[in-house]
Amino acid sequence: MPPRALRTPLTLAVLSLLREGPRHPYEIQALVRERHVDQVVKMRGGSLYDAIGRLADAGLITAVTSERAGARPERTVYAITGEGTAVADALVRDYLGTPAQDYPVFVTGLAHILNLDAAAAADLLRQRRTAIQAVHDRVAAHLAADTADLPRVVTLEADYAQALRVAEMAWLDRVVGDIDAGSLPWLDPAHEPRDGDT
Repeated sequence: MPPRALRTPLTLAVLSLLREGPRHPYEIQALVRERHVDQVVKMRGGSLYDAIGRLADAGLITAVTSERAGARPERTVYAITGEGTAVADALVRDYLGTPAQDYPVFVTGLAHILNLDAAAAADLLRQRRTAIQAVHDRVAAHLAADTADLPRVVTLEADYAQALRVAEMAWLDRVVGDIDAGSLPWLDPAHEPRDGDT
C-alpha cells in the first residue's frame, strides 16, 4: 500500500480513469467534470495536477508519451502501472469494506447545538432541510434526464448519496418536530449534565 498521502479518494479517481486507458491530465479533468466525480471527490484548483505528480513519483502511473495539438502546450499522456492497478484495487476494497471515521461539520454542530436556543436551532435545521431537499431534487432531475440509459451500477454513488439525503431529511423532520412540540428538552449550556452528575 502506498504512503497515507496517496491513499485518498482523488488517487482512486485518477487511477480508475487511467485504468480505462492512457490519458493526459486535461482529459482526466474533463472526465471528472463530465462524470460528476467532483461531487464525490474533494478537488481544488491544481489538486488534480498535484495528485498526478505524486502518483508518477510513486510509480503508480507513468508518462507514456507527449502530444501537441497546434500551438497548444505539450501534454503528457499517463498510463496506470501494475502497482497502480493493485493500489486502486486495494483502495476500492478498503473503501467499500471498512467503515471510515468521518468528521462531518454537521455532526460537530449538533454536538454544540446547546449554544443556541431551541427556536434558533430549529430554524437552522429547517434551513438545512430545505437546502438538502433542493440538492436532492436537482440530482434526481439530473439522474432521470442524463442517466436513464446507463446501467445502475455506474450510478450507485449517486443513488447512495440520494438515500442519505432522504434519510437525513426524515431525521431533520423528526428532530425539528420534537423541538417544536417541546418533547426534546432543551438545556441551558451552563447546566449541561456532566459525567457523574445525577
